[in-house]
Amino acid sequence: MGRHTIDPDGHVISVEDFAAGYDRLLAPLAEAGTELVLIEPFLLPISGSVEAGAALVDEKIRKEWRAGLDPKVQAVRELARAYGAHLVAADGMFAALSATTAPEHWAADGVHPTPAGHAALAEAWLRLVA
Repeated sequence: MGRHTIDPDGHVISVEDFAAGYDRLLAPLAEAGTELVLIEPFLLPISGSVEAGAALVDEKIRKEWRAGLDPKVQAVRELARAYGAHLVAADGMFAALSATTAPEHWAADGVHPTPAGHAALAEAWLRLVA
């Protein structure tokens, strides 16, 4: 699932469709007894504009993404509870990390983790399942 949940045609996916699609992925795994670990979608508060393919993503666009992302973060939390899954609270984790180290250190474009961002996610994951 994309961080800002845009479908292949460039349309924003509603929170209902996002949650239903995620649920369709989780249901057969849970039925098979798979231990589930969900990761919240996240968006870091970087500054300035960044290139995303042919588009230039500025702070205004990121604010729109943030408004659309918050209900999807909540949907992932609800799915984690419903399935008894572990939850990597990545949105909150990266917000806290960004309070002491520039958000660009964790995800240069605010969406795709840098090596440091990947390491932070891996550490959080391992704390849950180790």
